[in-house]
Amino acid sequence: MEIMKIIGIALAGVLTVSLMKNIKKEFGIYIVICTVIIIFFLIADKLAIVLSFLQSLYEQISYGKTFFPILIKILAIAYMADFTAQLCKDAGESAIGNKVEFAGKVIIFYLSMPIFLSVLDLINTIL
Repeated sequence: MEIMKIIGIALAGVLTVSLMKNIKKEFGIYIVICTVIIIFFLIADKLAIVLSFLQSLYEQISYGKTFFPILIKILAIAYMADFTAQLCKDAGESAIGNKVEFAGKVIIFYLSMPIFLSVLDLINTIL
């Protein structure tokens, strides 16, 4: 069970950070980053399977191939922005984390504009 390993590592990281706050507070962020990297490596093979699935799905579809890469980019940006914002907030820099979230939302909106315009064109042709 992969999730049990991840939960164990996450709890070990949290406990270690809690213990280090009393000894050397500045080491806490390094422990958080190491914990996150370990968890990422644990899910990297699952991520490769997901990407492979998306690639095979893209090859099978005949309509909407122009929008599929945009949707994948939007999904990737959402995950990366959330991950980075949470890391910033864990480091005590919630202002930076909030700006990362805002930037992610703006970029997602920017990337989704062609899809939005296509939907509006479709509505105009129907009406």
